[in-house]
Amino acid sequence: MSRPYIRQDMLEEKFGSLWTIVAANFLHEYQKHCYEFKEECNTEKKIITKIKTSPEKSLWLEKEDSIQRGLFDLLQNIVLIRDPEDSTKYYPRFNLEDTSSFRDLDEHSKNVLRRLYHDYYFVRQENLWRQNALKTLPVLLDCSDMLACGEDLGLIPACVHPVMLELALIGLRIQRMPSEPGLEFDIPSKYSYMTVCAPSCHDCSTLRAWWEGDEGTRSRFYKTVIGSDKEAPSRCTPEVVNFILQQHFDAPSMWAIFPLQDLLALKDKYTARPAAEETINDPTNPRHYWRFRLHVSLESILEDKDIQASIKNLVTSSGRSFPGKKTDKA
Repeated sequence: MSRPYIRQDMLEEKFGSLWTIVAANFLHEYQKHCYEFKEECNTEKKIITKIKTSPEKSLWLEKEDSIQRGLFDLLQNIVLIRDPEDSTKYYPRFNLEDTSSFRDLDEHSKNVLRRLYHDYYFVRQENLWRQNALKTLPVLLDCSDMLACGEDLGLIPACVHPVMLELALIGLRIQRMPSEPGLEFDIPSKYSYMTVCAPSCHDCSTLRAWWEGDEGTRSRFYKTVIGSDKEAPSRCTPEVVNFILQQHFDAPSMWAIFPLQDLLALKDKYTARPAAEETINDPTNPRHYWRFRLHVSLESILEDKDIQASIKNLVTSSGRSFPGKKTDKA
């Protein structure tokens, strides 16, 4: 279970007609229909080197990327990770139930691994996380007068929210990454005051890219959140953007912070650029760099009274405008 689980049918599914070429160059058949990586191909670095330098590379020209991804997937198809310092110890890999290595086990073994997995990730280390947080965070907080925000998204230890409450740390809320179990989309009107709310951030796709990226997701959002029985528009229109931004401006959160890309999506003029190009950082891609540049000048935005008025209306209607500030002019 600590070695990549590779069977012939998996190779056929991943590589199609090229599976025999892939198997011959990167794998060793140690038993009928059962394969393991050759010594010179058993890490990601070795695989990349082999793909680029092998004398046989002409056989997979123009398929390099898909072959590399497929081999990486196979390399990660394990259930347990061996401790590099003690070969008698193993750790359950994250999301082990998503692997075919796990799915092909008998039910008894699956249940044992599920118990070990839950204990390792959600029970055994809770006290250690809490102790370290209460030791480290107060020191960091005392180093500055700045308001600190904890990025408490995704899978987090159970102690995170109690510790943040104890230290008066505000949390982060992204609607598409709900903090409540069982929800697909968070409800901004139910956020607590001790939060920062945002429709997107630097580490995920922009509002437009998220909306236009998956038909099923936007359809469910359009029906359950916006409350429309009509077909969701494939394009993230200014009306959709305004609705979602209004939800965040109206939220009880202490802070509502918006990427400029999401604010500019209030006007068609600024949405000619492909939405995917507006993502600042893709944490899942090690080759993705922070190279985002706004496609319009700040001077042109300062001259655009329409977009300024749209943003201003959202600010003033939500009560987030500076107290006593006159709002007669845009």
